[in-house]
Parts: sequence; C-alpha cells; structure tokens
Amino acid sequence: MTDLELQDIEIIASLGYEWNRLDAKTLVISGGTGFIGQFLINVIKCRNEKFGNKISVVSLSRRGGKSEKNVTYLSADVTKPIKIDGKVDYVLHLASNTHPKQYSEDPVGTVTTNIFGTYNLLNLAVEKKVTRFLLASSVEIYGDGSDKPMAEDYCGYIDCNTARAGYNEAKRLSESLCQSFTAQYGVDCVIARLARCFGADRKADSKAVAQFLDRALCGEDIVLKSKGDQFFSYCYVADAVSGIIKVLLDGKSGDAYNVSDDDEGVTLGGYAEYIAGLAGKKVVFDLSGNNNKGVSKSVRALIDTSKLVAIGWKPFYGVKSALKRTYDILKEVRAGEING
Repeated sequence: MTDLELQDIEIIASLGYEWNRLDAKTLVISGGTGFIGQFLINVIKCRNEKFGNKISVVSLSRRGGKSEKNVTYLSADVTKPIKIDGKVDYVLHLASNTHPKQYSEDPVGTVTTNIFGTYNLLNLAVEKKVTRFLLASSVEIYGDGSDKPMAEDYCGYIDCNTARAGYNEAKRLSESLCQSFTAQYGVDCVIARLARCFGADRKADSKAVAQFLDRALCGEDIVLKSKGDQFFSYCYVADAVSGIIKVLLDGKSGDAYNVSDDDEGVTLGGYAEYIAGLAGKKVVFDLSGNNNKGVSKSVRALIDTSKLVAIGWKPFYGVKSALKRTYDILKEVRAGEING
C-alpha cells in the first residue's frame, strides 16, 4: 500500500467511535477480499495493532486468502449455506457484483450473490445469535431518483423488466429479507445504503469515475458517452467504511442509513473535467450511442445523509479532494509498476 492509503486507514481507525464494544468480538465479513471489505479489514487490523483492540475477523470470499493474526480468510460461496466454527458476534454482508460490466456479463450472479447471500448469512446470524447483522445496500434501490436528495423513506421507480434492474431489485429484496428476519427471528439488522463508491481499487472497475481515472492516468482524453449532466452522489472508500462502522455501532435496529460524501453541486461531466484537468487532458464527447446494458439509466441520484449525520457521522473528504487523492495513489502505484 502507498503512504496515502495507510494514512486513510489510520484516519478511519482513529475516529472517536466506541471501538471497545467490538473488543474480543468476532466479525464475519462477506466480500472481505473486495475493495470495501479489504479496507474495512485493514482498519480493524490497525485498531488491533496501534490501539490495542482485540477484534477478530472471518473473511468470506471465493478467493479465500492466507490467514493471519486475528483475521481468518475462508474460501466460501455465499450463495450456498455458510458454516463457521466457533462464536460469531457480528455479520456484515458486503459481497456483491458492484459495477456495470459485472451487471451486464453476470446478471444472474448479481442477483443470487445478493439475495441468496443475504439469506444464508441471515441464517448464520440466527444460528449464532449474533449481536447485529449489517447489510451493505446501495443508492440503486432508489431507482430513477427525484429532483431533490433522497431520504431513506423515498421509494423510486425501477423498470423491473430489464436485466440491469437485477442489481436494484436484489438490493431491495435483500433489505426486505433483513426486515423479515427481524420480524420472524428477532435478528437485529441495520442497513448502510452506499452511494457510488470510488478509490484506488487495483482490480478492473467499469464504473464511470474509475474509467475517467484510468484514461487520465494513461495520459488520454476522457471520452464521455453522454451529455454528462447527471447528478450523482459519490463516496470515497474511506468514508464508506467509516459510515459502515458507524451504522454497525450506533444505527437504530431495523433502520437504513444513506452513506455519501457531501454533494458539491457538480455533474458527472464536471467531475470528468476535473479528473481530466489533473492530467492536463480534456473531455471529449461521443454521443453516437451507448449499448452498455449494465449502465444505469438514472440521471439524478443524490442522497440525503442527514439521518446518519444525526447519529454522529460525517465524511472526512469531499468528492474532489478524494478524487485527487485517488489519482495521486494510482499514479504512484503505476509508477512503481513501471519502475519495478
């Protein structure tokens, strides 16, 4: 990791949360080797190493991994029943396809990882009598959005008769499963609805902002295949993780909370211009047609975070400052790859 990434991890690990409530507890995290899951686990490791906490993690992913002190990496498919030996205190379901190419190429997996994964992990929560279950949901549950930032009680329009809607509908049904398990089995559930997340992910990512950064880092102009007049909420990975932890610790049982960096009044095209400017490049428009079936048709999807702010959370970064930070991290990584 770069110094900037290590700084981000320590910043979140240093937040004044009631971390002692997680001492000697075991957290099961699905998607633990994913982008957000990795960052979350690194924050927990930092708490253990630098702040003296004793928090254990069981990471579930198809990739598995080499276990280390306080972190056990298990190879698991969450669409199948989950069996874990020993005690479990918290379950966090983060595993999901998360970007347009995956939605397009694996629409069935997009649905099943969310729905069956949520079902199987909720069953684990029942079996282990956990303290709390957290679902990582998405701004996508709001569908086409509204003219003003959407609060958690907003229910937007989704054209369910499309493959692309599988992600939106799966997140909605996953939230419904949480409410059902609360009603029927008494599981304490909370939901973190994440805005479009970004950061220095090393894996291929077909989300718009990731593509903008990739073009800029390659020294190329950014090609925008729309007018760029969409207004979306975004969240830097560090702020997404701090929001997840805050919801886990202090969210009201049964409630959902929007997690996003503050709206800067900038359109998608405006952020493309900003990223292009970091590399001394420009934005060019290609409106000849976009056949990417995984791309959202929403043009306005801003979310209201006042509910989460009311329980003591706030983002550490603004979108532009986080984009600059992401650009600097990835620039350093690529320079190291070339020189290495």
